Amino acid sequence: MKAVAAITRSGLLDQARETLARAMVPGPDQDAERLLLHALGISRTRLWSDRAAVVPEESLARFARLLEARARRVPIQHLLGEVEFHEATIEVEPGVFIPRPETERLVEVVLEELDSEAGALERGGTILDLGTGTGAIPIALLLSLPREWTAAALDRSERAIALASRNARRNGVARRLTLHLADFRDPAPAGLKAPVDVLVSNPPYIPTAVIPGLMPEVRDHDPREALDGGPDGLDAFRTLAGSLPSWLRPGGLLAVEIGDNQADPCMELFGPHLVGARVVRDLQGHPRILTGKRRGTR
Repeated sequence: MKAVAAITRSGLLDQARETLARAMVPGPDQDAERLLLHALGISRTRLWSDRAAVVPEESLARFARLLEARARRVPIQHLLGEVEFHEATIEVEPGVFIPRPETERLVEVVLEELDSEAGALERGGTILDLGTGTGAIPIALLLSLPREWTAAALDRSERAIALASRNARRNGVARRLTLHLADFRDPAPAGLKAPVDVLVSNPPYIPTAVIPGLMPEVRDHDPREALDGGPDGLDAFRTLAGSLPSWLRPGGLLAVEIGDNQADPCMELFGPHLVGARVVRDLQGHPRILTGKRRGTR
């Protein structure tokens, strides 16, 4: 019987990069490395300190399964089972929207706005996230804010609420975060204390007709209800703007994620309700976060 040639870490990475590149996976070098680290259960430093090490058969089989799935455009976050989001480590699973790096900008904008207001951080307050998914946004905020701050979050998906609950426990903020199985398009659920001091949301904002052309990782794996913003992508924003008094107190801070080409229509929707309304760009220079304070006094 002919012996099977040993495969080194370096050789396996080269093969994996080619496989992912042929499958048109974005960032094949990075994904190949992340999957191999996961399959081997080692650090990046250890991987590159001995690139000629032979990959054990068990790890090789595990890596082959991961690589095959990624080549089919299964999101790498689902294969790794978690994602780093701001200060939090967030568990992810199929059927719940995957938090993306651009949404971290929403967290940063809220923290910057609160830090600029004298005494806001120290006196504490309440946060509400509409359509929370994994719970990434309120969890990341609570990890960065003093313990005087608490949060609530809504989602109409039972799976999302269960996952957000696990993530809250994992990150040590379960006692500060209240979760509600509810749709933000409906009246506030019983037990929710609103209006709040800070309202955040990453609502569905992709126009319906655009969804078939999205990357397979998004189109085929994120829940449709977390993507589809209606014919022009603005349905959720219209609902939020119209119900703002129910959710956000006068003088309270609003921060919502928007699409690349939605700055002007979102300013038209929210601007009349806000003082100091502005749109913040992400690291790629795209309009990303609309923020401002609700008109009126407490």
